[in-house]
Amino acid sequence: MTIALLVAKLIQSFEGCKLTAYWDKTGKVWTIGFGHTKKVTNGDTITFDQAVALFEQDSALLIALVQDRPLVEAAALVSFGYNCGIGALQRVLSGSFHIEHEEFMAGETPYGETSGGIRLPGLYSRRQLEAALVESSRGS
Repeated sequence: MTIALLVAKLIQSFEGCKLTAYWDKTGKVWTIGFGHTKKVTNGDTITFDQAVALFEQDSALLIALVQDRPLVEAAALVSFGYNCGIGALQRVLSGSFHIEHEEFMAGETPYGETSGGIRLPGLYSRRQLEAALVESSRGS
């Protein structure tokens, strides 16, 4: 299995696929496909193949940042970066903050669990899984 394939399965399980643009009411951004947000406007529609192509474009740079990591850790890190942004992933990779469970989950509302200022159970679960995957990959 490749990083790209595992990343696709992991992220697509979280994001789902919607072929018509929808308004993320908490994040307040137009979204389409597997969580694609760049240049999306009301009324946009795409095919499934276009959704896959957008996903591949959106995840390519993130995958490049972690290609030297173990497979499971890399996939978890890309999932985090796909959802929280490349800047957040770069901070994790530089050691500015950690994704491991105890450190990443410390604090009142850990980074990446809110959308539009609202704490979402789905994001909490996603961060929990990503942290556990990183820990397990490192033998923690």
